[in-house]
Amino acid sequence: MLEWLCLIAVMAFIATKLQPRDFERARNQWGFRLPGAAAAGSDASAAPPRVVPKLMIAGTERPALGSNGFVKGFGIDPTALKDLSVYRRGGAERFPVSMAAILSDLYDGGHAVGDAIMELIHHGRPLAADEGVYFALVQAHENAEPRVVAFVDRLRAR
Repeated sequence: MLEWLCLIAVMAFIATKLQPRDFERARNQWGFRLPGAAAAGSDASAAPPRVVPKLMIAGTERPALGSNGFVKGFGIDPTALKDLSVYRRGGAERFPVSMAAILSDLYDGGHAVGDAIMELIHHGRPLAADEGVYFALVQAHENAEPRVVAFVDRLRAR
C-alpha cells in the first residue's frame, strides 16, 4: 500500500511541474494527436509551418544588400539570418534615448556584440556618419526561438 501511495505522490509531483509548452513539444516531436481531432493520415492535422516575424524597430530600415556574409564577423551564421535592419543616422545627430534603451537591453542579455555597442551605450560615443547599428533576427534552426543580435559596422552599399 505504501508503494502505491509513493507512486501516486511522485506522479502528482511530476504533473505539477509540467507546463503546457511541454505537452505541445511532445505532441510536435512524437506526433501525438487527440482522438477525434483529425483523421490519422490527414495532412490537415499537421502543424502549420512556423512563421518567423520580421524586425520592426522604429528608426531602422532594411538595407538592400547583395550578400549577408559580413555578419559572420559578428558570430552570426548567414544561413540562420532571417531579417536584417539598420539604424543609419550617424554624424552630428544625438543618439536617441529609445534606441539606446533597446541596445542596453540587448547588451545586458548578451545579444549586442562588439566594443562599439558598449561605447555607444556607456561612453556616449556618437555614431559616425559612415556607421550603422545593425539588428539581425537570427534563428539557429527551425524549432529554435528567434533572437535579435545588434552590432555596429560600416554602412553597406544599398
